[in-house]
Amino acid sequence: MQLTCRFYKNKLPETDELVMVCITQIEEMGVDTGLLEYNNTKGMILLSEISRRRIRSINKLIRVGRKEVAVVLRVDADKGYIDLSKYRASPEDIVKCEEKFFRGKTVNSILYHTAEVTGVQTNLEFEELYEKTAWYYDEKYGKQGAVYDVFVRAANNEHELDDCQIDETTRKVLINNIRHHVSSQAVKYRADVEVACYGYEGIDAVKAALKEGLKASTEEMPIKINLIAPPLYAVTATFRDRTEGINALNNVIQKIRQTIEQYRGIFKIKMEPTMVTDANDRSPQEIIKDTQVSDDESDDSDSNEGK
Repeated sequence: MQLTCRFYKNKLPETDELVMVCITQIEEMGVDTGLLEYNNTKGMILLSEISRRRIRSINKLIRVGRKEVAVVLRVDADKGYIDLSKYRASPEDIVKCEEKFFRGKTVNSILYHTAEVTGVQTNLEFEELYEKTAWYYDEKYGKQGAVYDVFVRAANNEHELDDCQIDETTRKVLINNIRHHVSSQAVKYRADVEVACYGYEGIDAVKAALKEGLKASTEEMPIKINLIAPPLYAVTATFRDRTEGINALNNVIQKIRQTIEQYRGIFKIKMEPTMVTDANDRSPQEIIKDTQVSDDESDDSDSNEGK
């Protein structure tokens, strides 16, 4: 039996909460989803909540199987309705939700492997383990996902779990799993930028700017810059510390910007430095499609305003 449990004590999300969903089906009225942090509880994104602009093709904006960040609009616990919005999630909201989901998924993996080793047989028993660990610390510190920070501290100091009401055998297995996950966990960060020069220097200016950015790369902190499709580039790095990772990418971006602007070139940040998760680790083909969709929507909006 595959053990499953929601990430948080509440069985359903609250209004205005940011949630990570997986698209399961596209209907006439909207898009069916599974709320990944709530054990795939069903929700729906109404068509009017997918985009602010007129939708030319829903299949270009939403794909079955893709993970999206959504805002909870309404929750009807009696009828089991959860209405969601995609477009109301700001870029800052998306970054926060993706990081929260990453943390919750890490905790879930730690507890799942602990349950496997200790012989947990049912989802009810798995929920009891959550109750004594993750949900206990979330409630203690008054924040969803607070347990992640507790587990990180426990990797170096197991006494962080002294107030955890689990037996000694489970505690030892839990600490071993925490140390394994935390010590092996390096996180990828990414930023997408547009770099172009339409003057005399042209491609040479772009190459010079990218090379200047790569000078920030070291053996301990390797930076990669990959072409997605001209003029779009992905700047990536892998770090254990979030602040360190974002600061490093910002440093690279600043060097690229300063150099290309010296050649009177064009620079634009398309995606701020962000932790890469399953939800936002898109292939170049997907990024190109999304860019084309954005352009199409702008054209539609402009044409509608002129009518």
